[in-house]
Amino acid sequence: MTLVQLLVIAAGAGIHASVPALVGSSGPFAKVILLVLLAVSAYSWAVIWNRLSLFGRVERADAAFLAAFRKLPARADARLVGDQHPNSVLAKVAQAGTRALDQDLGEAGASVALRHDFAQRAMDRAGADQVARLERHVGFLATAGSVSPFIGLMGTVWGVMSAFLNIGAQGSASLVVVAPGIAEALIATVAGLAAAIPAVVAYNHLLQRLREISNGAAQFSGELLDRRLGGGAAS
Repeated sequence: MTLVQLLVIAAGAGIHASVPALVGSSGPFAKVILLVLLAVSAYSWAVIWNRLSLFGRVERADAAFLAAFRKLPARADARLVGDQHPNSVLAKVAQAGTRALDQDLGEAGASVALRHDFAQRAMDRAGADQVARLERHVGFLATAGSVSPFIGLMGTVWGVMSAFLNIGAQGSASLVVVAPGIAEALIATVAGLAAAIPAVVAYNHLLQRLREISNGAAQFSGELLDRRLGGGAAS
């Protein structure tokens, strides 16, 4: 839960001073819960910012590389163009495919079909490696989105339990006795949701962009083979 989220919580409650006071006066267990959620939220936002920036660079590099690649002659070597776009996944795929096509496979690899399969496997591996690199840390967002509400729920249960213990200790169920424990419980609930919701939204968004990058690499590998081998894999 970031500072902005804390301010939103306070504004929603309509009492700006009481929320920090409740957090400060809460028990050690509730403070630990809030600190854990704060750490999860901070790391989630760091991952979101880092991956969004990286994906943006990759997508721009892919678009620039693809435009340059399509201007080349049909059987031209794409490695030089790939070197000019180091952030491009398509460039890495093209370089892997070109190296595979230029490799001497001996008499057994003389047929177009065998060269096609060999290059296709090389490009598939290169594309998978690049997607795995982009996917790094994204899985944490799914974990944060699924676990944070339960961490907040733990704090909620603790706060409700504290409220009932106060009722038993003071022999009264008045609002003055119950309110602090319930408020503490609600803060933990909101903190858990505040950490989970952005993580889930960002995870789904990043996963969709990863799929698009992966599909683009797969389509490009076919385009490169068609240009270099003339679509003669079936010969």
